Amino acid sequence: MKLPSLYLRPSLLMASLVIQLITVVVASGGGSGTTSSTAAAAAAPTKKYNAMFTFGDSMDETGNICVGSSNKTELNVLTCTHPPYGETYFGRPSCRWCDGRVVVDFVGCKGYVRKSLFMFGAYGGNDYNVQLLERGLTPEQKLIALGAVHVVVPGIFPTGCLPIFLSLFGDGDADLDDAGCLKAYNLLTKYHNSMLRKQVEALQRRHRNSTRLMYADYYGLVYQMVQEPHKFGFSAPFEACCGAGGGKYNFDLSARCGMDGATVACRDSSARLSWDGIHPTEAANKVIAGALLRGPYCTPPILS
Repeated sequence: MKLPSLYLRPSLLMASLVIQLITVVVASGGGSGTTSSTAAAAAAPTKKYNAMFTFGDSMDETGNICVGSSNKTELNVLTCTHPPYGETYFGRPSCRWCDGRVVVDFVGCKGYVRKSLFMFGAYGGNDYNVQLLERGLTPEQKLIALGAVHVVVPGIFPTGCLPIFLSLFGDGDADLDDAGCLKAYNLLTKYHNSMLRKQVEALQRRHRNSTRLMYADYYGLVYQMVQEPHKFGFSAPFEACCGAGGGKYNFDLSARCGMDGATVACRDSSARLSWDGIHPTEAANKVIAGALLRGPYCTPPILS
């Protein structure tokens, strides 16, 4: 299947590394998980940070793509610069690929290297998305040698559960698991995450006296949200809130959120897991942030 090159251009997917500097004091999160272990962790003393540096892709984009570009033609092509992006929180598009805030917005409370939190990703998703759809990209950064102390490294979402992949490859002959996700694509994602986690654990052992490395299990959390959406307040976990694709997934490459005919989102985005078929809704990001700040899907939790 040959996909539109316009969709796959790295600048449009923001597969190039996004570097964001946000001055924050991380003392409380914008969201909380729903498990008892999360509640227990919330009672523990919280750790404070002076600043947060985030290296990631479109999952963590907070507007730098628009601030750093003077090419109005290219920015106009980005669907995140058009309604209904940003409708839930900002009331207008904010160059975030979401209806509102993303995970890093919730992790920061507004308010360098040794007292900062470094959060890598989520990235890796675009490595596979673009590679599986047409091409591959591999961003890489190392900060420990520069003196970074607090580093979060998230795995990537279950690719086989994303509406974009389900709509493209989830036909009648597709091998789906019990949750309705594509088995082969999730196996690839799990393999990536397992290798990543092994490397993080090795680095944790090697730098245990100087650096606090944390692994964030995006896969485990999002897959649980797909399996038990009502537990987290969601419905129709495979259906994009915004788009004009219709059908089971409401996703079509030629009618994506923000394009002509797809500028009106579902009535209640807070009840949906997927915003545009690729990125989570603000409500989902809020749950993810809570699980990272207090556990149990970050080892160790950011605020522990």
